[in-house]
Amino acid sequence: MINLFGVLIIIILALLIFNYLIYNRNKQKFIKAGKKWDGIVRELSKRK
Repeated sequence: MINLFGVLIIIILALLIFNYLIYNRNKQKFIKAGKKWDGIVRELSKRK
């Protein structure tokens, strides 16, 4: 019984850590894309 709870806790913690890492990776992608988009907008503003 104690082993079952231990395994469940380990699985839950692994899932939480995995989801957190995916969230951070996606957040970094969006930040990078936003900076790139800002550069494009700035360049188009100069041309106007």
